[in-house]
Amino acid sequence: MRYKITFSLPIINQKYLQHSHSHFAMPGWVTQVIMILLAYDVSSVFSEKHFKKYNFVLFFNLASAYGMLVSFLFQGYGAVSIFFSTCSILAMYLFGIQLWKDMSKSTVKPPSFLWFRASIIFAALSTLGIMFLVHLMVSRNRDINIQQATTYYFLHFQYNGFFFFSCFGLFLNILRNQGIELTRMNKFFWIYSIATAVSYFLSTLWMHFPLGIYLIVAASGVVLPIGWIWFVRQLRDHLSTLRQSLSIPVQWLLLLSSIAYTIKVILQAGSIVPSLNNMAFGYRPIVIVYLHLVFLAVITIFILGYLLYKRHLNYNKLLWCGMVVFIIGIIANELALMLQGLAAMSYKVLPFINESLFIITVIMLTGTGIMNLGIYKKSNKP
Repeated sequence: MRYKITFSLPIINQKYLQHSHSHFAMPGWVTQVIMILLAYDVSSVFSEKHFKKYNFVLFFNLASAYGMLVSFLFQGYGAVSIFFSTCSILAMYLFGIQLWKDMSKSTVKPPSFLWFRASIIFAALSTLGIMFLVHLMVSRNRDINIQQATTYYFLHFQYNGFFFFSCFGLFLNILRNQGIELTRMNKFFWIYSIATAVSYFLSTLWMHFPLGIYLIVAASGVVLPIGWIWFVRQLRDHLSTLRQSLSIPVQWLLLLSSIAYTIKVILQAGSIVPSLNNMAFGYRPIVIVYLHLVFLAVITIFILGYLLYKRHLNYNKLLWCGMVVFIIGIIANELALMLQGLAAMSYKVLPFINESLFIITVIMLTGTGIMNLGIYKKSNKP
């Protein structure tokens, strides 16, 4: 996609390519891995064979993702791509129902189950956005405001809801495995869940809400960083235990993910200021910076750390080298996109920015390739 932005590639429709990219990236990578990790975690309460109950829905979701990858590339929104999008939604529902049933049947109720349930609810809510987007496309509704609000609705409940709550639940399992129990986590969960749901409207402040509603929405933007600070302060008393029990690579990956999330909630809180909100959601490059920050720096880096922690990835120097290259690419990507966004606000175009982003993409692709080579190499204890 970035090659086409930089160089000529007339045989590919850029709009179709963007749809293909966006529809595959989530269900084909993060959603698929999160499904596997949640299913594996909940199945461990029952038996090793219990995980096989999820095989069908996992393959169904992956097939739907690849179907969207190909169909959107050739036809954009059309009969085939909408069919695979519908299959993806169905896969999410089937997975959520199965996981919910298993958590209800389990005699063990770890704190993570509460967050997993919330993640399922947020995922279901996000699918309503997909359905309405498809309706807008089929009915040829050109109302930009409705399209934008619907797109942000889907992205918000996917990124800040399903993705984050799933990963946070997995992190609570790390703490539980190390014998770390934090106090007042139920209260923290409910406050954070409500604030997350309400904070969607931070992306739609251009609708000019009444003052009372604006204050409620603004409060949600403030609650999230305050809640995160409270959690980090609770965790600080147990850092020595985590340092002793977690490998250095896992510590670094979790630290980088938490730093990225801290930046994310600060930016989210800043968007309660109307002038900053207009800049954040009025310039596409700024929106892209935020989405990549959450998708790559927060969620993907956390997943890599969790996979190493659970030994789902065989640690070796080649794998770690690939991760380092990949993370360098992520950081460079964020910096380049941020500069591009700042320049866009001044109605300027940075020289060679597209070329730079293409090179950065090659760096991330190289890191991914090295990681894949490392996965098949013999494990070395870090």
